[in-house]
Amino acid sequence: MKHLTTEWPLLKELEEQLVRTLQKVFAVLLAALLEEIDQQLAEARDKRRYQLKDKRPTTIQTLFGEVTFRRNYYYDRQTGNYTFLLDAELGFDGARSISPCLEETAVELAVECSSYRKAARTLESIVGYAVMSHEAIRQLVLEAPVSLHRPVSQRHGRVLFVEADGLFISRQGKGKRAKEEKILAVHEGWKRNGSKSG
Repeated sequence: MKHLTTEWPLLKELEEQLVRTLQKVFAVLLAALLEEIDQQLAEARDKRRYQLKDKRPTTIQTLFGEVTFRRNYYYDRQTGNYTFLLDAELGFDGARSISPCLEETAVELAVECSSYRKAARTLESIVGYAVMSHEAIRQLVLEAPVSLHRPVSQRHGRVLFVEADGLFISRQGKGKRAKEEKILAVHEGWKRNGSKSG
Protein backbone atom coordinates (compact mmCIF):
# COMPACT_ATOMS: atom_id res chain seq x y z
CA MET A 1 0.00 0.00 0.00
CA LYS A 2 1.29 3.43 -0.91
CA HIS A 3 1.74 6.03 1.79
CA LEU A 4 0.30 9.42 0.99
CA THR A 5 2.78 12.22 1.38
CA THR A 6 0.18 14.98 1.25
CA GLU A 7 -1.30 16.23 4.48
CA TRP A 8 -5.06 16.56 4.41
CA PRO A 9 -6.78 18.92 6.83
CA LEU A 10 -9.03 17.45 9.46
CA LEU A 11 -12.74 17.19 8.69
CA LYS A 12 -13.44 20.02 11.14
CA GLU A 13 -11.01 22.28 9.25
CA LEU A 14 -12.54 21.28 5.90
CA GLU A 15 -16.02 22.02 7.20
CA GLU A 16 -14.99 25.42 8.60
CA GLN A 17 -13.25 26.38 5.34
CA LEU A 18 -16.27 25.32 3.30
CA VAL A 19 -18.65 27.30 5.53
CA ARG A 20 -16.48 30.45 5.13
CA THR A 21 -16.36 29.92 1.34
CA LEU A 22 -20.13 29.46 1.20
CA GLN A 23 -20.57 32.64 3.26
CA LYS A 24 -18.56 34.59 0.68
CA VAL A 25 -20.58 33.11 -2.19
CA PHE A 26 -23.82 33.87 -0.32
CA ALA A 27 -22.76 37.50 0.19
CA VAL A 28 -22.01 37.94 -3.53
CA LEU A 29 -25.27 36.26 -4.61
CA LEU A 30 -27.48 38.14 -2.14
CA ALA A 31 -25.87 41.48 -3.05
CA ALA A 32 -26.47 40.81 -6.77
CA LEU A 33 -30.06 39.74 -6.10
CA LEU A 34 -30.82 42.82 -3.98
CA GLU A 35 -29.30 45.14 -6.60
CA GLU A 36 -31.35 43.43 -9.34
CA ILE A 37 -34.59 43.84 -7.35
CA ASP A 38 -33.67 47.48 -6.70
CA GLN A 39 -33.10 48.03 -10.44
CA GLN A 40 -36.51 46.52 -11.26
CA LEU A 41 -38.13 48.78 -8.65
CA ALA A 42 -36.37 51.79 -10.21
CA GLU A 43 -37.76 50.95 -13.64
CA ALA A 44 -41.30 50.27 -12.38
CA ARG A 45 -41.58 53.22 -9.96
CA ASP A 46 -43.87 56.22 -10.40
CA LYS A 47 -41.26 58.60 -11.82
CA ARG A 48 -43.46 61.64 -11.18
CA ARG A 49 -43.58 60.78 -7.47
CA TYR A 50 -40.13 59.26 -6.77
CA GLN A 51 -37.12 61.25 -7.96
CA LEU A 52 -33.86 59.28 -8.01
CA LYS A 53 -31.20 61.14 -6.01
CA ASP A 54 -28.27 58.70 -6.03
CA LYS A 55 -27.08 55.17 -5.25
CA ARG A 56 -25.81 54.57 -1.73
CA PRO A 57 -23.74 51.68 -0.46
CA THR A 58 -24.88 49.81 2.63
CA THR A 59 -23.75 46.78 4.58
CA ILE A 60 -26.12 44.49 6.44
CA GLN A 61 -25.32 41.67 8.82
CA THR A 62 -27.02 38.36 8.00
CA LEU A 63 -26.92 34.84 9.40
CA PHE A 64 -24.36 34.08 6.69
CA GLY A 65 -22.15 37.09 7.35
CA GLU A 66 -21.77 40.60 6.02
CA VAL A 67 -23.42 41.61 2.73
CA THR A 68 -22.49 44.89 1.01
CA PHE A 69 -24.53 46.30 -1.87
CA ARG A 70 -25.71 49.57 -3.42
CA ARG A 71 -29.32 50.74 -3.44
CA ASN A 72 -31.22 53.66 -4.95
CA TYR A 73 -32.12 56.64 -2.77
CA TYR A 74 -35.25 58.58 -3.74
CA TYR A 75 -36.97 61.85 -2.94
CA ASP A 76 -40.72 61.33 -2.51
CA ARG A 77 -42.31 64.45 -4.00
CA GLN A 78 -45.68 63.59 -2.45
CA THR A 79 -44.53 63.39 1.18
CA GLY A 80 -41.34 65.43 0.99
CA ASN A 81 -39.34 62.58 2.57
CA TYR A 82 -36.34 60.60 1.34
CA THR A 83 -36.67 56.84 1.05
CA PHE A 84 -35.20 53.57 -0.17
CA LEU A 85 -37.87 51.71 -2.18
CA LEU A 86 -35.95 48.46 -1.73
CA ASP A 87 -36.29 48.64 2.07
CA ALA A 88 -40.03 49.31 1.85
CA GLU A 89 -40.59 46.56 -0.72
CA LEU A 90 -38.66 43.87 1.18
CA GLY A 91 -39.85 44.90 4.66
CA PHE A 92 -36.60 45.71 6.41
CA ASP A 93 -34.96 48.77 7.92
CA GLY A 94 -31.67 49.20 6.07
CA ALA A 95 -30.56 51.88 8.52
CA ARG A 96 -30.31 49.21 11.24
CA SER A 97 -27.84 47.15 9.19
CA ILE A 98 -29.29 43.88 10.50
CA SER A 99 -31.31 41.42 8.43
CA PRO A 100 -34.75 40.49 9.79
CA CYS A 101 -33.71 36.82 9.96
CA LEU A 102 -30.65 37.68 12.07
CA GLU A 103 -32.78 39.90 14.34
CA GLU A 104 -35.28 37.11 14.91
CA THR A 105 -32.54 34.55 15.59
CA ALA A 106 -30.81 36.90 18.05
CA VAL A 107 -34.06 37.47 19.98
CA GLU A 108 -34.81 33.73 20.07
CA LEU A 109 -31.29 32.99 21.34
CA ALA A 110 -31.63 35.69 24.00
CA VAL A 111 -34.85 34.09 25.22
CA GLU A 112 -33.41 30.54 25.18
CA CYS A 113 -29.92 31.31 26.55
CA SER A 114 -29.20 32.26 30.13
CA SER A 115 -27.80 35.71 29.23
CA TYR A 116 -27.40 38.23 26.43
CA ARG A 117 -23.65 37.59 26.44
CA LYS A 118 -24.22 33.87 25.88
CA ALA A 119 -26.63 34.68 23.04
CA ALA A 120 -23.95 36.92 21.47
CA ARG A 121 -21.33 34.16 21.80
CA THR A 122 -23.72 31.62 20.26
CA LEU A 123 -24.37 33.93 17.30
CA GLU A 124 -20.62 34.43 16.94
CA SER A 125 -20.07 30.67 16.77
CA ILE A 126 -22.77 30.36 14.08
CA VAL A 127 -21.62 33.25 11.87
CA GLY A 128 -17.90 32.99 12.53
CA TYR A 129 -17.27 36.47 13.91
CA ALA A 130 -18.78 38.81 16.51
CA VAL A 131 -21.84 39.86 14.53
CA MET A 132 -23.68 41.56 17.42
CA SER A 133 -22.85 42.77 20.90
CA HIS A 134 -24.80 41.58 23.92
CA GLU A 135 -26.17 45.12 24.33
CA ALA A 136 -27.45 45.16 20.72
CA ILE A 137 -29.24 41.87 21.41
CA ARG A 138 -30.71 43.33 24.60
CA GLN A 139 -32.07 46.29 22.63
CA LEU A 140 -33.65 43.93 20.08
CA VAL A 141 -35.34 42.01 22.90
CA LEU A 142 -36.71 45.23 24.39
CA GLU A 143 -38.11 46.22 20.97
CA ALA A 144 -39.48 42.74 20.19
CA PRO A 145 -43.25 42.33 20.00
CA VAL A 146 -44.95 40.92 23.07
CA SER A 147 -46.31 38.05 20.95
CA LEU A 148 -43.16 36.12 21.84
CA HIS A 149 -44.62 35.51 25.31
CA ARG A 150 -46.36 32.17 25.66
CA PRO A 151 -49.72 31.96 27.46
CA VAL A 152 -49.58 30.35 30.87
CA SER A 153 -51.84 27.35 31.45
CA GLN A 154 -54.61 27.41 34.05
CA ARG A 155 -53.32 27.44 37.64
CA HIS A 156 -54.44 24.55 39.85
CA GLY A 157 -53.13 25.44 43.29
CA ARG A 158 -54.77 27.89 45.67
CA VAL A 159 -51.45 28.94 47.16
CA LEU A 160 -48.33 30.21 45.44
CA PHE A 161 -45.07 29.44 47.29
CA VAL A 162 -42.12 31.79 46.90
CA GLU A 163 -38.84 30.61 48.43
CA ALA A 164 -35.83 32.93 48.42
CA ASP A 165 -32.36 32.59 49.86
CA GLY A 166 -28.90 34.03 49.44
CA LEU A 167 -25.45 32.50 49.47
CA PHE A 168 -22.33 34.59 50.08
CA ILE A 169 -19.40 33.55 47.92
CA SER A 170 -15.86 34.63 48.80
CA ARG A 171 -13.97 36.15 45.87
CA GLN A 172 -10.31 35.62 45.16
CA GLY A 173 -7.91 38.52 45.43
CA LYS A 174 -6.94 40.89 48.18
CA GLY A 175 -9.60 43.38 49.15
CA LYS A 176 -12.38 41.86 47.02
CA ARG A 177 -15.72 41.76 48.75
CA ALA A 178 -17.85 38.65 48.95
CA LYS A 179 -20.66 38.42 46.44
CA GLU A 180 -24.19 37.32 47.29
CA GLU A 181 -25.75 34.85 44.87
CA LYS A 182 -29.52 35.07 45.14
CA ILE A 183 -31.65 31.96 44.69
CA LEU A 184 -35.39 32.06 44.07
CA ALA A 185 -37.95 29.29 43.54
CA VAL A 186 -41.65 29.79 42.81
CA HIS A 187 -44.07 26.84 42.87
CA GLU A 188 -47.66 25.88 43.66
CA GLY A 189 -46.87 23.14 46.14
CA TRP A 190 -45.78 19.54 46.12
CA LYS A 191 -47.23 16.31 44.82
CA ARG A 192 -47.02 13.21 46.96
CA ASN A 193 -44.50 10.77 45.50
CA GLY A 194 -44.90 7.25 46.88
CA SER A 195 -47.18 5.70 49.47
CA LYS A 196 -45.33 6.44 52.72
CA SER A 197 -47.07 8.72 55.18
CA GLY A 198 -45.54 10.41 57.97
